[in-house]
Amino acid sequence: MFQESSASRATFGQAHVSGHVSEPRRPVFVGGCPRSGTTLLRSMLNSHPELAIPHETYFVVPAWRRRDAFGDLTEEAERRAVARWIVETPKTRYPRLALTEDELSDALAAAPPTIGSLMAAAFAASAAKQDKPRWGDKRPSYITNMNAVFGLFPNAQFVNIIRDPRGAISSMKRIGWSWGGLPSATEMWTRSIESGDTWRRRLGPDQFMNVYYEDLVTSPEAVVAQLVAFLGLDPAGVEAMLHHHEAKDIPTGTPFTEVAKPVNTDAMRTWEKELTAEDLAFIDHVAGPIMARHGYEPAAPVGAAPDAEKLRKLRKIRSRRTGEIRKRQAVELKRKFTYRHPAASRLHLDD
Repeated sequence: MFQESSASRATFGQAHVSGHVSEPRRPVFVGGCPRSGTTLLRSMLNSHPELAIPHETYFVVPAWRRRDAFGDLTEEAERRAVARWIVETPKTRYPRLALTEDELSDALAAAPPTIGSLMAAAFAASAAKQDKPRWGDKRPSYITNMNAVFGLFPNAQFVNIIRDPRGAISSMKRIGWSWGGLPSATEMWTRSIESGDTWRRRLGPDQFMNVYYEDLVTSPEAVVAQLVAFLGLDPAGVEAMLHHHEAKDIPTGTPFTEVAKPVNTDAMRTWEKELTAEDLAFIDHVAGPIMARHGYEPAAPVGAAPDAEKLRKLRKIRSRRTGEIRKRQAVELKRKFTYRHPAASRLHLDD
C-alpha cells in the first residue's frame, strides 16, 4: 500500500529544483510509463502562458534513428526535404503542431543545419504561433529513448512522471494497452523506472525532475509550484495550470477524458478493485525492489504467489526486448564512426 511521505519524496523530486539557471529557450520533455499521468501533466504544463506542449507527436525519435538517411542539411533543399518527411510519413502526428506545410517547411529552411535544430524549429514555430516563448513535447516512451532526447537537445529539461505500478498496470489492462497482458505491462513499468533512475544520475540537477502521480493529484498546487520553479517559468502561471481542464484540451476519441476534469484522486486506487491477489503477488515479485526505492509498499495478501506461467512469459518478453535494445545500440555504435555531422540543436544559441 502506498504510504510514502512528502519528505521522502523530496529525495527524488525537490532535490533538483534549487540552484538552476533558467534559459528561456530550453525545451521541456515529458515522459514516463504509459498510463502514469503523462497526458494530465502535459495538459497542465501546456496551460502555462509561457510553454507550448502539443498533444503527442511522433517524429523526434524516428528522426534521431534515421538521421544518417537525411541529405546534406547545409542545403536548404535538404532541410525542406526533412519537413516533407515529417508531413508525409504516416503516424508522425504532424497536424498536432497546428502548422501548415508551408509554415513547417519555412521554419526548417531557416534553421541551423543539424537534425536537432530542425526538430526544435518545428516545435518553436508551433509555440510562436501561440505567442509562447518556450516549447516542449510529451510522449511516454521518451523515458526509454533518453539518448535521442539529449542527443538532439543537450540543454533540455525532462519531467518524468512516476505512478504506483499497480495503478499504471491496471489502467493499461483496462483500456487494452497491456498488449502482452500483466507480464508485458509490468516489464514496461520496470523498464521505464530503471531508465529514469539511470538518467537522473547522469544528468545535471537542473535537467531532470521526478513527479509522482500520487503527489500531483493529492497536492496539485504544491507540485505545480515545484515544477514551475524547476523549469524557470513565471510563477504567475500556476493558477492557469491548476485550471487546465477549462481549456478542454484533450484529443478526441481517446481514453483521456479525465483530463477534462479538475485534478482529482478518483483513479489513484482503482487498482485495488481491478487486480487480483495473484496479480499483486506477481507485481510485488517482479518490481518489489524498484517499488521500494520509490516508496511503494507491497500489497499482495499473505500466501499469494505469482503465476509461474506469467513469470515464464515475462522472461521471454525481457529477452526479446533486450535483443531489440542491443540491436539499436549496435546501430548507434556504428553511427559514431559513419555519421560525421553534428546532430544537436543549435537553435537555442541563436538570438
